[in-house]
Amino acid sequence: MKLKSIIAAVAAAILALSFTSCQKTDSGDNAGGYYIAPLADASGVDAIFILSCNGALLETFGTGIVYKNAANDKKAIDACDKIYEDAKHNISVSFELYFQNAVAEGQQPTKQVIKTYSPAE
Repeated sequence: MKLKSIIAAVAAAILALSFTSCQKTDSGDNAGGYYIAPLADASGVDAIFILSCNGALLETFGTGIVYKNAANDKKAIDACDKIYEDAKHNISVSFELYFQNAVAEGQQPTKQVIKTYSPAE
């Protein structure tokens, strides 16, 4: 009976250690979201392009915080590229796909441009 108690205690200690060792401390520098914005006033077809890209980004990443990395950059680009292929001959302004980090209230977020979409000539 003592052996079972010792084995159970050791198993519980190993389980607790495995959970704490897998936790990652996140500084927040790479947490945020992907967005698209026009480089000039946008209305009509341009506004539809923004809404469509935002919908594709929402479908790709959901509503939670996203982490910036090469794989997520590619997912964001792929999502907006699909929309751009259909809209590139109709849009009249350029757009930036960017990642913006999440910050606490009162702090200034940073923006990293991932890709620029321009009207087709």
